[in-house]
Amino acid sequence: MDGLPITRHLNLRGGNKMSFTYLFYQHIMFRPSCGRCHYANTRRPSDITIADFWGWQKTDPDINKDDKGVSLILVNTEKGRELFEKIEDRMYVIPAKLQNCMQPNLQHPSVLNPRFKKFESDYERKGFAYVMKKYGEDNWKTKLRRFAGSVKRRIKRLLGL
Repeated sequence: MDGLPITRHLNLRGGNKMSFTYLFYQHIMFRPSCGRCHYANTRRPSDITIADFWGWQKTDPDINKDDKGVSLILVNTEKGRELFEKIEDRMYVIPAKLQNCMQPNLQHPSVLNPRFKKFESDYERKGFAYVMKKYGEDNWKTKLRRFAGSVKRRIKRLLGL
């Protein structure tokens, strides 16, 4: 399988929309190569690495006031440093320590969901709508978890907690 389309979504009753994002964060729709990626570390062959900055709070707790996220730029080579210096004055740059930027994919390959092969097989045979129902936010386990959470919140509210 060459990978799943990332732009597909499923329209649900009531106008709700679910994208691939939920499944992505379940690690169930990763490609097998993600589980053995040779670049899941800080020793990268590219001149520059651009990523989401997961440790921004440790560097500057005020940098993400707009809650739109913060980008991370790792300069990996001398050529990368030269390129970065040419554009640095057009960006808001805050130097950060590498240990404050360490997200999982800069440390090790992604851990694949044990059901990813079954997911791929189901997707190939039955399509996107089927896997969203079976593995996505609309499956019975997720509905049960949401229901239990709402009951718990109601009980706490009634008890004044």
